[in-house]
Amino acid sequence: MNQKPKPERKGNPLTQFLWLDKQHRAKNLTFFLMLFVVIFAVGLGYVNAKLGKIDYADKNASTQTMNGDEIYDDEDYEIMQSIDAAGSLNDYLSKWANNDGVPMSSKNVINVLLIGLDSAEALEKGGRSDTLILVSLNKKTKTINMTSLFRDTWTYMNIRGVERYGKINSSYMYGGVDGLLETIEKNFKIKIDYYAAVDFSSFTDIINALGGLTIDVEQYEAEYIRSTSTDHKEFPYGKNVRLNGWQALVYARIRKSDSDSDVSRTRRQRKVIMALMDSARGASLSQLNNAIDSLLRYVKTNLTKMEILSYGAQGLANGWMNYRIQETTIADDDVFRAGYIGGTALVLIDFALAAQRIQTGIYGESNIELSEDRVVPFQLVSGF
Repeated sequence: MNQKPKPERKGNPLTQFLWLDKQHRAKNLTFFLMLFVVIFAVGLGYVNAKLGKIDYADKNASTQTMNGDEIYDDEDYEIMQSIDAAGSLNDYLSKWANNDGVPMSSKNVINVLLIGLDSAEALEKGGRSDTLILVSLNKKTKTINMTSLFRDTWTYMNIRGVERYGKINSSYMYGGVDGLLETIEKNFKIKIDYYAAVDFSSFTDIINALGGLTIDVEQYEAEYIRSTSTDHKEFPYGKNVRLNGWQALVYARIRKSDSDSDVSRTRRQRKVIMALMDSARGASLSQLNNAIDSLLRYVKTNLTKMEILSYGAQGLANGWMNYRIQETTIADDDVFRAGYIGGTALVLIDFALAAQRIQTGIYGESNIELSEDRVVPFQLVSGF
């Protein structure tokens, strides 16, 4: 029997998107949801109803958070006072952040900062950001790059005209998303286009809605979880372990099982996100729909509905779901030092080298030149 030819798809990517059959559209668009933990588009016949669940940030309003001066200043002050040559370190950090270096950007690259928060209250009122992952989609090289930023990184920040030194995750608490983005851009010289703040605990519902995820778990990781949790005495380990949502969340958040603390923690978080994407690819339409409903009420983003639909259409037309996923790490010994000051975890970063590597990983080039006689922060602090 002769099959009636389908009409030719013409027009821009959004028009092409609308030609797709409903189920194909839904599955592919939901892939982008899992890919960025942001909805770049949602299919089915109820786009507005789904996208309406997202908390869209007012781009013309400054973000407000809880009063950090009353909560964290004393802690950060005490940490700094226990560091030798604190004045020299602060001077280094201030000069680097304010050196007029231009954050790199490209029309071919979309940078989205994923901000994982540890509670719904933090999403609404502010707090320290628990997870920071920069997801960069490069349309020219057809790659998706993931870069974890250590939340314990000691840094300079200027929040609403007030200069501070503290852990980089506290910039969200002091200045909301605006303060966090500005601090990251100044220190890593990367232009961030969008952000998605997510209540990290919502991952349990999302993963369960997808039927769990498959991941490799090391024996020492499972043993640490077993020894520190009353609810996971039989935590599994090995190759291709199937984890439910609660198990995956516990796995992603452990940090003291490794001597490098937050470094291995960020590695596990990237593994969970990539496993989550794999689960989304193989999920049924009903599972994807349930995952969407579980996620959207926990998301806050500066993407508009039209931007989400536009990017979703571009992604479908250009095959973003087939892009190669890669990682840029700043966890090498020449880039960072991790330690404890007064029992508090702290990370020192050679920002110039870290920024150069992140730029190269995302763009394939860097606008930062390193001099051989430059000073690095490790030289300023004993014990790192």
